[in-house]
Amino acid sequence: LLPSHPGGITQVREVAATFLRLSKGTGVPILLVGHVTKGGDVAGPKAVEHMVDAVLYLEHASAADGSDSLRFLRLAKNRFGPADEVGVYEMPPRASGRLVPVSDPSGLFLSSRVDDDVAGCAAATDVRGSRPVMAEVQALVAPGEGRGRSLTCNG
Repeated sequence: LLPSHPGGITQVREVAATFLRLSKGTGVPILLVGHVTKGGDVAGPKAVEHMVDAVLYLEHASAADGSDSLRFLRLAKNRFGPADEVGVYEMPPRASGRLVPVSDPSGLFLSSRVDDDVAGCAAATDVRGSRPVMAEVQALVAPGEGRGRSLTCNG
């Protein structure tokens, strides 16, 4: 036992270092699971993020049909390759709680489009890692009255 308070930086760093030595000594990969703060950072000392080989975020997303079955697995750090890849997974009811890879994320994100010519709707392309992903972008539009207004944004 370490002479420090539970969850302190010394204790967390030492536990992570012990797992690191165990993994390197046996050749067995070890997965450390943490949680994310409201600010979007990994909770706890940053020292752990610097010690590990990869940092992954499993994020929740809503599908176009309103279901809560989508998950994004985002790679934030990768010591051995690119760190900007995103995997799209689905947790359908028939999969018994397992994550199933989505083979065509663009098709899934555009599946609710009914017409190409709707005011305020456009298909947009965004590159996530090495994969371009199509999604529909919507804006609320209403006819204006009188002459055009000038809207500005700061920030």
